[in-house]
Amino acid sequence: MTNPTILVAIADLFFLSRIKTALEAQGCTVRVATQIQPLLNDAVDHKPSLIILDLGIAAMDPVHLIQEVRRIPQLTDLQVLCYINHTQVQSWKEKLKDNSVKVVPNSFISSNISNIVGLLRMFDSKNIS
Repeated sequence: MTNPTILVAIADLFFLSRIKTALEAQGCTVRVATQIQPLLNDAVDHKPSLIILDLGIAAMDPVHLIQEVRRIPQLTDLQVLCYINHTQVQSWKEKLKDNSVKVVPNSFISSNISNIVGLLRMFDSKNIS
């Protein structure tokens, strides 16, 4: 995988900066959106390899966002990596039943973000389901 585009929707500016810096250091193009329509437009225009979505972002309803992503023909298989506090992971997994969506705890993102290529490979496997 060379120079993937990653679309991120993250509420916490410190975490956003940390993720953006780590991804760019690995040669990724990082696109940032904090509202549903701009995120959808970016996804169509830039064809990202992955969306990283903060399930706690106030400006978006994650269920609605993923439904909208799936309605766009060229985005039906787009992978979405969602993160939330570890105590809420199971309930979000139940809400977001979608084969291309993974829900992980915040700590998973933090501990794996320095290797986005590995993270994308893991996403394809069953290791983080």
